[in-house]
Amino acid sequence: MISLYLFHVTAVEHSESLLWTFLTCNAFVVVAGIVFMYKLFTQKTVKIAGILFGLALAINYILIAIFGDPFDLLG
Repeated sequence: MISLYLFHVTAVEHSESLLWTFLTCNAFVVVAGIVFMYKLFTQKTVKIAGILFGLALAINYILIAIFGDPFDLLG
């Protein structure tokens, strides 16, 4: 159950394929964030990792804004 807390799922009901899209995007956000923080704290080049992390966050928020509930953006 702890793995579900790492992902953000919208409160609105969706089809299974759209739900897998959300979960895949959120998994990429988590992995990109971990890689970005690791490179940042080990003082390596973080330009590409930061851009990927920012892009993943932007895509995630856009998907939630389009297909989710406005209150999902708060959590």
